[in-house]
Amino acid sequence: MNIYNSWASTITLRFWLRWFIYQSHRHVSKKYHSSFFQPFVEHKNSINLRIPPPFVKKFRNIPYKISLKNTNGLVWPAKLGYIGDHLHITSGWKEFVKEHTLKSGDFVVFHYVPDSTFLVTTFDSDGCSKVAPLVKKKRRTIARPNFEFVRTIKTTHLKSFVTFPSWMIKSCAIELPQRVKLCFEEGVSKKIWLRKTGDRTVLGYAGMPQFWEMNNVQIGDKLQFQIILGEWNTIKKIIVRRVP
Repeated sequence: MNIYNSWASTITLRFWLRWFIYQSHRHVSKKYHSSFFQPFVEHKNSINLRIPPPFVKKFRNIPYKISLKNTNGLVWPAKLGYIGDHLHITSGWKEFVKEHTLKSGDFVVFHYVPDSTFLVTTFDSDGCSKVAPLVKKKRRTIARPNFEFVRTIKTTHLKSFVTFPSWMIKSCAIELPQRVKLCFEEGVSKKIWLRKTGDRTVLGYAGMPQFWEMNNVQIGDKLQFQIILGEWNTIKKIIVRRVP
């Protein structure tokens, strides 16, 4: 009997959701071309959400970059991408799920507004619409650390390369080799290779002598090297400045 009641409740909920889509679709502007709904399952839909194949087939010109707009008019930028053979909402969906506190058993209704917007309505498992957020949460950004070290220039440095502290590269989890921008403070910049040679991490070889010459670096000069980190384990740039 419990199984029958559960099955009957699911069928009833689906019926009312379809009725809601039909009714709302009648009253929205004609620019809303089509709609679909999806049950939300946390372990499947928290990161991305599959768009039904019949919908994709009908609207082949959906752009790669889209917007998810809730009933209060707030907009979340998102992207579409294929996972296997099916088109999914990928980048941006995770943030939308988190801010709308979606959980297993909820339903999500999408009204498509060509050319790039989905008006999204969310429902609890009891069929009632969820309260959509009025304000988007501010994302906390954590500043990446900058790393510095000092070298006193020797003859070998002027001819070829500068040795970097290996612990610094490891702590930054930097992938090597890579070409980085060497920026002399109040001087000339140049792109130089940073790579692993034996057990050493070195900056230079090709292009290093020219960099020293363009910035009038002499033997005995004391220089500070500051690593500015970028994304995806890369170095955005290295700032070089003279130390008094």
